[in-house]
Amino acid sequence: MQAADQKSGSGPIGVIGPILAVLLLALGVLLLRDALVAAGAFSGTPWLSAGVDGLKGFAPVWWLIPVGIVVALIGLWLAVTALRPRSRKTLPLTSRTGVFLHTRDIARLASGAAQDVDGVLDVSSTATRRTVSVIVRGTAEAGLRESVTEAVAQRLSPLQSPPRVAVTVHTPKEN
Repeated sequence: MQAADQKSGSGPIGVIGPILAVLLLALGVLLLRDALVAAGAFSGTPWLSAGVDGLKGFAPVWWLIPVGIVVALIGLWLAVTALRPRSRKTLPLTSRTGVFLHTRDIARLASGAAQDVDGVLDVSSTATRRTVSVIVRGTAEAGLRESVTEAVAQRLSPLQSPPRVAVTVHTPKEN
């Protein structure tokens, strides 16, 4: 059986796509209304031809140049955004079956490993594909940071390329 491919996110076009879809839908409604008016199904004047008639006699003015530049830059930005690679938030395990862990699951594994270390009172962690950040609230035991780093690294060792582990230890204030 062939290994599964790595899952990827929706990509940066995920926000722009729905906006463009709404604009395209509005244009479709406008064209449909004008077609129904032209067919005699509705009374009234077509909006599209009225808009074009309003542009007759329009002379070039200086402010159209910066507006045209801005519109061209927005179009270029949209094209680059559409072609950018999609985000990946998973890391592969060392297996031939195509098993992947999401970064939030890697953070949970790191928290669980750190919680098992003696002297740890509370733990929170975040993860990216390259780094796992573990924040530990614990007793003032010597070597707590090293113990937590080792435990987290051991827990994440089945990953094909384990992320770097960064541990921050906060100890309670003495009264």
